[in-house]
Amino acid sequence: MVINMKLHDDYYEEEHSSGSKMVYVYMALIMSVVILGVTALVFWANQSKSRSDGSGYAAALAQKEAKASETNRQIEANASENVIAESKLTSDDLDIWSLPDTGRDKNKNQPNKNNGTVTNQTTGETVIDGSADKSDSTDKSQTADELSNGKTSVYDMTNKEDINGDKKTDSNEEENEKDDDEDDDKSIQVKHSDGTKEWVDINKDIPKNKYDYSNLTYQKPFMNYKEDGKVVSKCGVDISANQGDVDFGKLKNAGCDFVMIKVGARGYSSGNIVMDMNYQDNLKAAKKAGLDIGVYFCSQAVSKAEAREEADELLDAISGYSVKYPVVFAMEIVDNDMARIESLEMTDRTQIARAFMDRIEDAGYKPMIYGDKEWLLTMVDMEELQDYDVWFAQDSDKPEYPYEFGMWQYDSDASIKGISGDAAMIMSFKDYAK
Repeated sequence: MVINMKLHDDYYEEEHSSGSKMVYVYMALIMSVVILGVTALVFWANQSKSRSDGSGYAAALAQKEAKASETNRQIEANASENVIAESKLTSDDLDIWSLPDTGRDKNKNQPNKNNGTVTNQTTGETVIDGSADKSDSTDKSQTADELSNGKTSVYDMTNKEDINGDKKTDSNEEENEKDDDEDDDKSIQVKHSDGTKEWVDINKDIPKNKYDYSNLTYQKPFMNYKEDGKVVSKCGVDISANQGDVDFGKLKNAGCDFVMIKVGARGYSSGNIVMDMNYQDNLKAAKKAGLDIGVYFCSQAVSKAEAREEADELLDAISGYSVKYPVVFAMEIVDNDMARIESLEMTDRTQIARAFMDRIEDAGYKPMIYGDKEWLLTMVDMEELQDYDVWFAQDSDKPEYPYEFGMWQYDSDASIKGISGDAAMIMSFKDYAK
């Protein structure tokens, strides 16, 4: 079947019109592409410039920061130099420079070393200022080992530790603990052998000493005490085998009035009693030189029976000699070692001391107890022993002991004619020979 188809009259006009429209579309597309390309090109150029400008800015900023840092470092360096230049601190002022305390410090706080003293230019005497600052006492005697070990078997009372045996401490260290003035009335500070410090209450039931320390005068090596302008004290020295051969005549001529002679001791570990090697020669020579004589025994008794045994040995040793000064009980902690008395309580040590001194008193002699601040204020009960005189040991310008005492060992490594080595100087506030 043939179908006859006929195109309508607008066919050619529509075809022409469509072709024209396509041309315009293509031109629009081309223009759009061009515009996009130009836009992309401009955007890329701007980004490149931005990156370039950013890098330059970062570099400039880094340079500026480096310069500022260098300036700050210079300022800090200058400030540090100024601080160092103005500082007065030395290595001795810093704890980190201090070595462990393995022995006794020989840098003693000696009298007449600008420690609250005033020297009379006319007489040469040095008056001790009663308002001078106090010093802590760590006064300890060096003890000995046993003969069986080939070491010295008895200990000596001449080598005393300085009251400032450790380095000088900052005064601010004490401000938060207690005011120093408080020890005059209510309490007193004690420095223990291990370096610790303790404030001890002053017992109101024990008689206080009434010494006026402004009446102390020091004319090396002798300390004197005056009343009404007159010297009422006596000068003495501690003598043992450690001093070797002593020229007692020179001691007398130098101004010594009396000597305290070591007679013996009990070994601090074995418990054996050993007499001082030179005690007999010393007793004879001191008597010949016209010196008054006192004696002492270094106890390590752990019972009242042992204390009486020590007293009896001492009494036998001095029989036949003129002993007018006190007969002294001396018991101390052993430095850097364990001693048999360390197991004792305060009541034990007190009873032992009393047993010894009662034996001495019964024999007709003047009993006395020896000790430093630590021993007398913390190791024995001085309320129970207040009937006995005290030999107080403290290397210092003035003694720091609140209760009554008769003798004061003020310098343990002095120099005096008649003794070749160190001498422990003693001042007696009273004349026991009368």
